Amino acid sequence: MRSNESSNGDFEKGDNWILNVKHASPMFTKFCGGLGTLASLKHLRIYSGGMDISDYASDGKFALCWIERPSKMEESVFIGKSMVLFHSVPLMPPGVNTRKRHVGNDFVHIVFSDESQMNNFSDDFGMQMISGEFCFVTILVVPICDNTMASITLILKEDLEKGVKGNLAHLTGNMVMPFSASPLYVRHLAIRADLACQSALQDRLGQRFSNWQERMQKIRSLERYAENS
Repeated sequence: MRSNESSNGDFEKGDNWILNVKHASPMFTKFCGGLGTLASLKHLRIYSGGMDISDYASDGKFALCWIERPSKMEESVFIGKSMVLFHSVPLMPPGVNTRKRHVGNDFVHIVFSDESQMNNFSDDFGMQMISGEFCFVTILVVPICDNTMASITLILKEDLEKGVKGNLAHLTGNMVMPFSASPLYVRHLAIRADLACQSALQDRLGQRFSNWQERMQKIRSLERYAENS
């Protein structure tokens, strides 16, 4: 996820254009406030999205994350909840290679731009703004109408396999909504797209990609061990 602050409408294509971002605009900061909350990386011991949680802070000191809260009916019962960690480029130290190591391995990219001209460039990008094997989905968010509304476009990587495209086809398209509602919508859209990508790859390779499936496999292994001991 990144922000663009270009003021002249000239957009340079390629990894550097995205991964060299140094600052976050006020609108981007406001948008992120609806996506999740800032958390200290060194406290994310259970799940950190592959980011450095040591005192070296090679990936920065903070990360943007969201944890699903239990409903009132579930408060008295232990129920595992979802957690999303966003690889936010402005929060990472400068360095294209370091940033791409995380962002380039994500299935879904959220690209936020204050420039309305970005909508005119969406078809030209293909849509894969960061090169790599993954980066299947790009969600483009552009404030419009004096920042009161947001244009949200979900575009697929051009050379995706037919099966993966089939899993994601129902999510593609453009939506215009009040800016205040856009972070919640984009978060849910990104989660659904990420799950669809994982499901498609699991069907193709027969492997387990999601964290909860891996944990369940380990728990079942412990149960078998306990039965045999």
